[in-house]
Amino acid sequence: MTTTHDTARPSSAPALASAATRRPGGPRFPLWLVRIALIAAFLVAIEFSVRVEIIDPFFVARPSSVLVQMGSLLTDSEFLSLVGITLAETFVAFGLAAVVGVIVGFLLWRFRALGDAFEPLVAALFSSPIVLLYPIFLVILGRNSAAIVALAAVFAVLPTILFTKQALGAVSQTMLNVGRSLRLSAWSNFRYILLPAAAPTIFTGLRIALTYVLIVVVAMEYILQIGGLGRFVSEASLLFRATDLYVSVGLIVVISAGFIWLINRLEKVVQR
Repeated sequence: MTTTHDTARPSSAPALASAATRRPGGPRFPLWLVRIALIAAFLVAIEFSVRVEIIDPFFVARPSSVLVQMGSLLTDSEFLSLVGITLAETFVAFGLAAVVGVIVGFLLWRFRALGDAFEPLVAALFSSPIVLLYPIFLVILGRNSAAIVALAAVFAVLPTILFTKQALGAVSQTMLNVGRSLRLSAWSNFRYILLPAAAPTIFTGLRIALTYVLIVVVAMEYILQIGGLGRFVSEASLLFRATDLYVSVGLIVVISAGFIWLINRLEKVVQR
């Protein structure tokens, strides 16, 4: 006698995962569509609350007015130059933090005595309010974008170092032994075994580093009245231009989302 208990089994792991997460008989919606729907619902609620003055329109601008003003400002060359300054400072600071952080983290993992000596110091610095040292950066580098980039990079390099060392140290020794048994070169062992295994934790550190970079860049632009969107936020708040204030904040959120998307794409490439 034969049985048919296994005839409906999914033929692959992705199919099994999809079957496990699908609600029986329920509709399936793309995750990006759910996110857009939630954001749209939130904006509609804010729009309604401001229009009927549940929320004071003096302090909170209507989302519709913000979108119209954003479209107008994005055609203004002077405003676009401010956006470009913030993008450039963020990109340079994050690039420096990522490269230096990954290299130093690798060295702290590769040379155990070095890691044991310096990891507590890095962790202590990471928990310190380094942003308060900005006057020192201004004295050394001057009141310019270089000081902002340097401070943001120093702030962001610390989590990158810590997460890189932690990620590499958590890679299974069995996997490394497999690479040696296959007589892989040091580079091949790093590229195809060590790096893909450590990538999720390393890129978690990079996402945290990006958060710190954006915070420091915009905050220093705001405080020092230098450069890009942070300065625009300061001017808008001082002059009580609520719509301009929310336009700049919205663009900062968009910039952050764009950088996060790029990091996620890079992570997928590294894990191949």
